[in-house]
Amino acid sequence: MPTFHNIIAYKFIDLDLLPLLQADMHDALSNTGVLGTVLLANEGINVALAGTEAHIQQAREWFANDRRFADLWFKESVSTFLPFSKLKVRIRHEIIAFDGGITKPLKTPAPNLAPDQLKQWLDEGRAFTLLDTRNRYEVESGTFKRAVALDIDTFRDFTEAAGALDPDIKAQPVVTFCTGGVRCEKAAPWMLQNGFKEVYQIEGGILNYLEQCGGEHWQGDCFVFDDRVEVDARLAETGALLCPNCHRAVPAEEHDVEPFTSGNGCRGCHTKALTSAEA
Repeated sequence: MPTFHNIIAYKFIDLDLLPLLQADMHDALSNTGVLGTVLLANEGINVALAGTEAHIQQAREWFANDRRFADLWFKESVSTFLPFSKLKVRIRHEIIAFDGGITKPLKTPAPNLAPDQLKQWLDEGRAFTLLDTRNRYEVESGTFKRAVALDIDTFRDFTEAAGALDPDIKAQPVVTFCTGGVRCEKAAPWMLQNGFKEVYQIEGGILNYLEQCGGEHWQGDCFVFDDRVEVDARLAETGALLCPNCHRAVPAEEHDVEPFTSGNGCRGCHTKALTSAEA
């Protein structure tokens, strides 16, 4: 069975002449054979690519030869299929949409907490809040066992939900986390500027924690934003499919079950619709 390599990375850096960079990058990456998405903005770059080992190596070499991107930290996993169908290099206003006013997160960063240090804190039962900054449908796939979730639909809802947390949480240490770390680069500094006393972010996010520490203190799987949909604690795809209606991960055992088979969403959609009708 063929093996494909998947890499993600981001960097907050001042970029200009974005249309020129977009064209150059698309041409260069096309020549390597990789597929996936690169987002460019004046605030930085966000990368998610996949291909054979040789394709990925060529892409990494291209980034390494550009001084702006030479220090990109790529988190890598493998899959049995290519989780992207094409290569897209797109210009956006932000590499991660956020309504909190944090436009230069690296000028006011929250400190990183290494995965092994987080595991130690959890092993010790230390008093702190482990805050999941992700969307509701991501949390449903899996999260840390003692995490506090915000029940948000999009990351744009983060500031309102985090601001409404109990004052006792704001007064104690908080460790934020997301899939690969990019959302916490904005969430954690915003929290420090808005009443939270001590805030950290997991270095490299969930994917780095699972790579370094395995499934210790984790339950379920991890939602990812490509055709794999989910990976397990070993970073292997679970076989889940994406619900076209609610964006939840639909496990393999529900792929042949109505209403999913007829394209009318998943069981979660159906249950929610029934609940709303009864109300």
